[in-house]
Amino acid sequence: MTQATLGLLKRLFAGAPEAPAPDAAPAADPAPPKSRLGHEPTLHAMLGRQILDAHLRNRHQLLDRAPTDFRTAAADETHLLVLAMSAAAQADGELDAIERGRIRSRLGTSSLDEEARSRLEQLVDQPQCLEELVRRIDTPRLAARFYAVSLATVDKNAPINRSYLRYLAQRLGLPADLVVRLNRQMGLRL
Repeated sequence: MTQATLGLLKRLFAGAPEAPAPDAAPAADPAPPKSRLGHEPTLHAMLGRQILDAHLRNRHQLLDRAPTDFRTAAADETHLLVLAMSAAAQADGELDAIERGRIRSRLGTSSLDEEARSRLEQLVDQPQCLEELVRRIDTPRLAARFYAVSLATVDKNAPINRSYLRYLAQRLGLPADLVVRLNRQMGLRL
């Protein structure tokens, strides 16, 4: 790196006056250096904005446009999400006809064959262990989908379901802003 490049970098990042190059002749009466702030505050603001923008773009990647749509989900992911819906539906002690219909309609959008769908429908009636299901979640995206399908299944006005959803969000380790966004997307204000 040349002396001129080093001097320019120092001036840009530290606001220090540029040192004369070693082969340049010194001036007879150098003027006193001017006090400058340099470009540091501007660079910090630009870098901060870029970091924030990258963070927000990455955060949006965690969300699917349709987190409750099973058309693009793999078979094992569909299986887990249907069991999540079943666990949410049974959180209040019973699986009612409305919740069962919601589960069936989501399952109907999956790419599973009829045999796999019927096996999953039979599992829906059995109580699910939430802890076992949560242990199977290995990505933040899957955790967000798990919460979203649970939210789409239950009656959002029932206090016990709201408590379950709060617990589920904590148990999944979802960031608060992600939970708020999913709640709004599904029509719930906690």
